[in-house]
Amino acid sequence: MTTRTRPGWLTRLAILALTLLLAVPALPRAAGQENDDNGESSGEGIDGPPFSLPLHDPPGPSTWLYEQHYGNTTSAFNYGNVWYFAGQGMHFGIDLEAPCGTPVYAIADGEVDYVDAEGFETGPHTLALDHPGTGYTSFYGHLSQQPPFVRGDRVERGQQIGVTGDPDLNCQSRPHLHLEIRSPDYAFTYNPIPLIEANWHMLSSIGLVDSEFEQDLDNPHRWMTIEDQPEVKLGANWLNNYARPWPPKIEFRAPAETPAPRHLGPLPENARVTQALISADGWNLGARWRADDPDALYIIDDVSGQETGVFRQPLDGSARTHVGDVPPATVSPDGTVTVRHLGGGEMEVTRRTDGARWKVYTGTYPVVAPDGARLLWQVVNGELLPGQSQPPGVEFWVSNLDGEVRRLMTRLAGGYGMWLDHRRLLLVKRIVYTADTQLFVLDIDAVSPAPELLGTYRYVRDLKVAPGGAHIAFQMPFQDDPNASGIYLLETRLGAAPQKLPFFGAYQWRDDQSLFTLSFDASTDVHALGVYDLTTGEHRTLTDPDDLPLRVANSEWRVSPDGTRISYVDPTDYGLYLLTIDGETTEEES
Repeated sequence: MTTRTRPGWLTRLAILALTLLLAVPALPRAAGQENDDNGESSGEGIDGPPFSLPLHDPPGPSTWLYEQHYGNTTSAFNYGNVWYFAGQGMHFGIDLEAPCGTPVYAIADGEVDYVDAEGFETGPHTLALDHPGTGYTSFYGHLSQQPPFVRGDRVERGQQIGVTGDPDLNCQSRPHLHLEIRSPDYAFTYNPIPLIEANWHMLSSIGLVDSEFEQDLDNPHRWMTIEDQPEVKLGANWLNNYARPWPPKIEFRAPAETPAPRHLGPLPENARVTQALISADGWNLGARWRADDPDALYIIDDVSGQETGVFRQPLDGSARTHVGDVPPATVSPDGTVTVRHLGGGEMEVTRRTDGARWKVYTGTYPVVAPDGARLLWQVVNGELLPGQSQPPGVEFWVSNLDGEVRRLMTRLAGGYGMWLDHRRLLLVKRIVYTADTQLFVLDIDAVSPAPELLGTYRYVRDLKVAPGGAHIAFQMPFQDDPNASGIYLLETRLGAAPQKLPFFGAYQWRDDQSLFTLSFDASTDVHALGVYDLTTGEHRTLTDPDDLPLRVANSEWRVSPDGTRISYVDPTDYGLYLLTIDGETTEEES
């Protein structure tokens, strides 16, 4: 039986009292700060973004990385009742991840308004600046030291105003800068993205923490881009209390899908990348491949006013067609199994090879093994509350496709799991209030299945399993030795040592022995596509940005199930594009 805990009424009352303090700081409003009749900022006469970034070093694995968007993020949706209650359920700032002690700079000329005002509740130290003539104030949270100012001090754009800290007070677990743009009376917060000069899609390409936006299936296009996010009226009713959210709440969400085994052989030196436009009009975000249909992508949309559903978009650019209702069914990595949620935690599992069909109760969404033979699901027993010393337990369950031979494989205090291959699980456990993540492998067919520790690593993020499960890739930024910060490759065998890779940027598995990569350079909005070969250790570039400029919206790029094509969305027009890598060889041909 699935059991879950929610905060009791006393806990909720305490949270409400705490978070409502965020609406207005503890000190009175400074004179001369006015909003229009609707409480909105009135920054007239501003040509272009009025603000600059608060961190000056170029972003990278040893300096700082973009961590969480403003607005309708999946993290805010899942934990809004705990962490973002006062912000209408939205993340009402942006988070920039950086080691403690990283210098923070004023984003514009201004006047100090508050220093360490307790009402903001973003300690250990805070600073608020008024920016006369713009209609905005800026707020800097989680500073590690009290800023050396008093109210009324003048600061200039680019002047150092503090250093980054950690909300857990240990400079280990979650060091980051929380930056907000508010109205002069602090009652509203605004999306910083259009107000700060930066190549935001490039910054977000490396895989943010909870970089997705939560989709409302009754209004599927709203608040789904980094530019289109709502202003937040602090203390007002929730904006994202969706009746039909996608993805589902974290306690119902399926584990991450692992690709089916594939081996393409080395990519030849003369490989050529060609680009084609799939869809210039309509809604293109969230397009996904399905292993059973190599000639199309699938999108949640409401074409021509139709009710929200799943639409098939052919790669040749022809009109998309409605093929299913929402929430969408999932197709197994090998294309042989379909899973559809019937409601109330009951799933319909269909084996496409022979049409066999079962109703299986899992309580939460399951994911199918890479070979299409078994199901994995996880049960999250509660939420991590402020000040809680241990996260709630997570159970990992496995069964046959028909729900038989159902087994509880193990429990962890927090974390998540996924398939490595047809018989092994990868379990990921973040140690709360530290920077450490433990990685475990569990062989479900062993005589006495038990998690075996692969290793403990610091600041693990953007973990991806290779087709076949022999390797995983992940980022490890902000190591004690800056030269050790970067992307790592790890064999999924006991005793293996992680290997630092010779590039930094976005990555997706091409096959079991190579990765597609996107360059990371915050001074430009254009990527170069590359490939890294595990067998030779060579990283080479496949496209020239001058000849084929690639711009990717908020990490919206996906490799096809056969590893030969890439779909992506361009943020300049939000069109859907296809990259084909000519000259591919199969395992047999190589």
